[in-house]
Amino acid sequence: MIINRIGAEFEYEGKTYVVGAPIVGTPESEYEGLYGTITEIRDGEDKETENETPDLYCSFEIPVLPCEVKKLEEIFSDLYDEPKTIDDIILDLVIMAPSMVEPLDDLKECRQHPRIHILLEDWAVDGEQGNSSEVYTDFNDAKRILVQKLKEEQESGCIPQWADDEKFKEHSTDSLYECYIDGEYCESHYHIAIVSQQLCVSDRFVREMGWIYKASCQLEDFVSQVSDWDELDQLTDEQYDRMVQDPRFPERLQSALGKNDSYWEAYWETVSEVAHEFVNEYLQKAKDNAHPDCYTPEQDNLYPLCVGNGSEVCEKCCLYAEMEAEPWEP
Repeated sequence: MIINRIGAEFEYEGKTYVVGAPIVGTPESEYEGLYGTITEIRDGEDKETENETPDLYCSFEIPVLPCEVKKLEEIFSDLYDEPKTIDDIILDLVIMAPSMVEPLDDLKECRQHPRIHILLEDWAVDGEQGNSSEVYTDFNDAKRILVQKLKEEQESGCIPQWADDEKFKEHSTDSLYECYIDGEYCESHYHIAIVSQQLCVSDRFVREMGWIYKASCQLEDFVSQVSDWDELDQLTDEQYDRMVQDPRFPERLQSALGKNDSYWEAYWETVSEVAHEFVNEYLQKAKDNAHPDCYTPEQDNLYPLCVGNGSEVCEKCCLYAEMEAEPWEP
């Protein structure tokens, strides 16, 4: 089997490999860290190698970082036991095993873009300079830390040292504070601000966050289930705390649910019921909106147009029976 149509998919051991999709080399390959695309996939009798796995034909991009170029040259020099330069290394039509590449999400496709809030702090005091940054997913968390840091500076930091200076300047908004000695900004300033921006989140990250949240909820369910069991008196407080936080419980629960046929029958039955309700709701909306509210059908016509209600908009309506079409102009 040969697959070379752009967009064609191939499933192998739970992963989907797509022709034309981006990939990155894994540590199992000499091309670790290099980005590229899959150009062709071969399996069965059409393979060129004797590997038990499918052959993935990949085209890698030339690395742009000098350190990566040097690393790649060293790897292939050791591999062939002779000096190799980047020009000697094959980057097109490289046959890889599935384990040697990791499929990547297409950055051009629509992704989740949650807003994050970066707390930036920058200062120059008494000949010393520094800066820091902290990332928060909630604006109020970032604002609370901004207030705490600023309060410390106002009480025992650089601000009291400069406040009496006639060149002292300060500026603030709801998410920024800045002060400095006019004419000496590089030597004497303090700046703290919250910068909000969208974060490009991959599907993998969303799945991982979903699993973390789901595992947390399952641990809460575990606690609510066993909290009043008498036999738990045999455990110390430390042992109990360790048990109710053990990450193995969500894993075992997921494994058990995966083997529970009754659970999945009930799940898919419920999915079907809700799906029917949802589809019927949209079908009814489509039926209700098939004609405008003002639609008045012709009589004795199997495919009736609208006779209109005398308003000016009727003359321009495509459903109006007496609409006069404008002559076609070449």
